[in-house]
Amino acid sequence: MRRITLTGEDVGRLGSSGLHARLLFPEGQQPQWPEISADGRPVWNRGQVRMPMRAYTLRNIRAEAGEVDIDFLLHDGDGVAAAWARDVEAGAALGVIGPIGRPVEEADWYLFAGDESSLPPIARMLENLPQDARGLALIEVANAHERQPLNAPAGVEIRWLLRDVRPDQPRGRLLAQMVVETPVPETGRVVCWLGAELTAFQIARAHWRKLGHLDERRMHVAPYWNASKQTRTEAKLLARPGPVELFEPIDAGRLAASWLENLADAQPLEMSKFAATRTLTEVHVASALVEGGATRLDNDWEGIVRALPEAGEVTVVTRNHAAVHRKHGTFDRIMWNEERPVVLDRNINLRIRLESWAHCFFAEAAVSGYGADGLHIFDCYGQSVLHILARTPAGGERLRKLAECFKDSDQTPQIEVRRPSSPAAPLADSEIDAKALAAEWRSMLDTHDIFALARRHGAQRTQSYRLAPDDLARQVDTALFFEVLVESARQGEGVMIFVGSPGNVQIHIGPVHDVAVTADRLSIADETFGLEIVSSLAASCWLVSKPTIDGEIRSIELFDAGGNQIAWIFGERRPGGPQARSWHELLDRVCSEAHVKPGAVPA
Repeated sequence: MRRITLTGEDVGRLGSSGLHARLLFPEGQQPQWPEISADGRPVWNRGQVRMPMRAYTLRNIRAEAGEVDIDFLLHDGDGVAAAWARDVEAGAALGVIGPIGRPVEEADWYLFAGDESSLPPIARMLENLPQDARGLALIEVANAHERQPLNAPAGVEIRWLLRDVRPDQPRGRLLAQMVVETPVPETGRVVCWLGAELTAFQIARAHWRKLGHLDERRMHVAPYWNASKQTRTEAKLLARPGPVELFEPIDAGRLAASWLENLADAQPLEMSKFAATRTLTEVHVASALVEGGATRLDNDWEGIVRALPEAGEVTVVTRNHAAVHRKHGTFDRIMWNEERPVVLDRNINLRIRLESWAHCFFAEAAVSGYGADGLHIFDCYGQSVLHILARTPAGGERLRKLAECFKDSDQTPQIEVRRPSSPAAPLADSEIDAKALAAEWRSMLDTHDIFALARRHGAQRTQSYRLAPDDLARQVDTALFFEVLVESARQGEGVMIFVGSPGNVQIHIGPVHDVAVTADRLSIADETFGLEIVSSLAASCWLVSKPTIDGEIRSIELFDAGGNQIAWIFGERRPGGPQARSWHELLDRVCSEAHVKPGAVPA
């Protein structure tokens, strides 16, 4: 840990409420700071370099001296905050926005749990507890040398969990195990707080939710970091070397005219296919329409997402080159993990990556080709991320008003779009330790561990599946993916169907009904859910088993020839609960060896 002391004017404001602040890490000698919105968010102008932003605990505030202490964990990764704290020199500038977050409520008994990343907030909360407080603090660290003196009331036990005692376990597993094994009092007011790696967070949250006597309003759980998240170094290694290559400038007027002629045809092409015939992207077409029915929005992505509940009932479309996933619903429940919103409406269930958003347009139904007024979001390569379409004329007017609130000052039809770089060549199978990969796989406690597992071993997803033993991952005929959905509809089995785009994953949870499979595609047309998959683009299908704290979790997953995931299906389950036995029986029945027939398509 390294403590950095910040000096500035009027720092007493930071101590008014909350535990944390947002830190902005500038690059260069003359940083361009953002504007700050009324609700305390940074707002960047178009073309302005967005500084990396992280949330950190305000460890100590000395208002009279104009000083604030922040403790940074100098971890082995290459996170922007840790690198800044390691290399910073006196006199450097740092942006601070806050305070944010809230301290824990008063309680009769407290449970604090975390790893090194959450030591600062745990330390500050312990120091501010009443002297007669009672409880337990579980803190996982690398070894005994990483323990810190903490000022806690006599009635709060501090228990250090040392990873070097169990070097075979991934970080966070010892903490998660102790959280699960700790009895939580069934009487009195109880507060449980945890900040740790994503998997420990998920395990603790699921466990505490199972305890019927624990009030969910007094459960404070947050993922402080994610072992499966790509590091900056890995991103640079995967990026194509050399300067960014852009598409050549286009004749926007001619492109817009051609698109409108296409819409007038008896069988018009979809925008993505129309653009592909001209070796352009969909965002080129959307931008060309700015002067005739489309509006470019600014890049206050967080603000746009926060405003989406005002749109009412909408249709959300997430698609990739082989699958289209549609859901009808509202943006009523939005949660945030740093700058990554999670939408948890009963029907609309999204995992959004705002860092992939680059362009957003509002387009009228008459010019978009989508049949409804809506918002259309794309990444820097012009690929579709998300489409939000009005369900009624009144909904269209609400989306129009939202667009006016976030209207960009630049309403010219020209746009800069990057050409995608070639993917990095995968490692040879012989360069991957398949035995170690399988051993780590069997020690998983959460389904999300699979992402970090493949990356740690330098393997592509389908490559890791191919190298794993058959009881963990087994390739089956692609037609069986569609047959699983047909059988799920027949027996009323609840499923979770995932489809991802470059900046979003959309999930359907529940049964499916109107399933149709033809020689070239699968279609689902239910009341609030629609799905289309082009079967000819499916190159491989895998039956996958993931051991977790909730038991064996099984999925069937579809990939294209490049190893990109098209769609994947799990049996429906509640967080922290097991999959239904009927789902396992369905997979066993449909995907038995007798059913694996290359080229077979279910009738």
